[in-house]
Amino acid sequence: MDIRKIHKLSPTKSHIIERLFIYRSLTAYQLYFLLDSSDIPLTYPHFTWDQLRVPRLRSIWNRLAELQKSGLVVVAGKHPENDQRIFSLSEDGLSIAYHLLDIPQIEGYHRTGWDKEHGYFPYNLYRPPKERLLKHHMLGVDFNVLMELLAIKHNFSFDFIDNRYSSVGYTTIDDGEKKQVEKIFRPDGEFIIRSKDGQKKFHSWVEFDMGTEKGSFLFEKFSRYQQFLNYIAQGIDRKSLASSIPDSIFFITTARQSIWSRWQNIFRNYMNAIGPWSTYLNLYVGNMETLEPLVLSHINSNELYRKQLNSNLRPLLDDSRFTGQPKPSKVLVNSNTVSSFCFLYENEMKEIGWEPFFTVTQSDSQSHQIYLYLKYDEYETGGISKALDFAKKYRSIESMKRINAKEVIPVLFYSEKKPRSLEFMGCEEKEAFEEVFERFLWHDISLNKWFDKSGVELDLRRVNPLNYFTMARI
Repeated sequence: MDIRKIHKLSPTKSHIIERLFIYRSLTAYQLYFLLDSSDIPLTYPHFTWDQLRVPRLRSIWNRLAELQKSGLVVVAGKHPENDQRIFSLSEDGLSIAYHLLDIPQIEGYHRTGWDKEHGYFPYNLYRPPKERLLKHHMLGVDFNVLMELLAIKHNFSFDFIDNRYSSVGYTTIDDGEKKQVEKIFRPDGEFIIRSKDGQKKFHSWVEFDMGTEKGSFLFEKFSRYQQFLNYIAQGIDRKSLASSIPDSIFFITTARQSIWSRWQNIFRNYMNAIGPWSTYLNLYVGNMETLEPLVLSHINSNELYRKQLNSNLRPLLDDSRFTGQPKPSKVLVNSNTVSSFCFLYENEMKEIGWEPFFTVTQSDSQSHQIYLYLKYDEYETGGISKALDFAKKYRSIESMKRINAKEVIPVLFYSEKKPRSLEFMGCEEKEAFEEVFERFLWHDISLNKWFDKSGVELDLRRVNPLNYFTMARI
């Protein structure tokens, strides 16, 4: 007999059980939005009572009460942020969820967790944690719910797995005993974003931060990322690696007003621990308030490179005051197919492990400056790491030798508000980092404005930013 009939499960009750199974715990308001995406206000996660259909919300409350009465749903606690009741499946409710989703209740049937390939876990591994760990758990739930709703709003698909699926064993050399040891790599989860046309895929690890972890804890966390990447990358090039594992970390913190100070602690421990993987693994730090622009910046980064920045650079390259490369033909200046960047040869890019975008400015008759373009939207490490990496390596690159490249000028471009000044306090290579960023420029890619390192806007009528650091400013 159908289990729905046995337990008198209406379609709404079945959907509630399935959602509680996937997320492990939800509030009634989260269920309200997840069960009918047409009701999501543009201001979510902020909303008012008059933005909700009260009869429908009342119906969800009634169904939850009935599921509680039948022993399939329990109250796991209260949400630490808004005091709303948190609902979860009971042990009987979990068993019914396995039946509804056709998941064999066999020990060890774990699957991948992706694309609705859910595995079997006993109740003690399913139920949400209690007391002090509940806040951490609910931050993860809030993140995944918001991401799913943002996917609907911005027309992309979103899938996630929690640490039951993302945890994996690896081996590394113990620093103290100098012998091989087994460890567990246990990020808080992973997610994948795909564009609706299926052409773009973004795969990221995610960590949920209560803002209380000390520097030593953060250093150990990022050291495990470095150890795991060293382990899994043996005999594999980075391009192949990116097709199978994440190439970024979303670090979601509860810090709000103090996010800048939290960022500094996270950033220095990341840079001190991650080693050469800093150019592969971009770390984004944000909170629930900044998540939407953070995600859009992440998934639109290629568009920023290939369209907006390309367009902003075109008149500067065509300016008679500029001497350097590339120098598009006048008949092609307005063409969208012409690149405003120079590139390394393929073997050189493979050698450094990533693809730099740059222009070349002739500083005198015998040498050149490299203007290196790097995305830097507020709290992320990728642009900084790549500037540091390129500055270390460019003198050994054959094409850089041929043009006698003498200096790298980082150009940090952003699409939202201008980031704060760079701060390397506490970084083990602080002096080397500061030397690389002795001279750099900011570029507001949306407004097409340029600023010096102090934040003073450049007057484009008087100076071409691509000549800004040459001896003579015309």
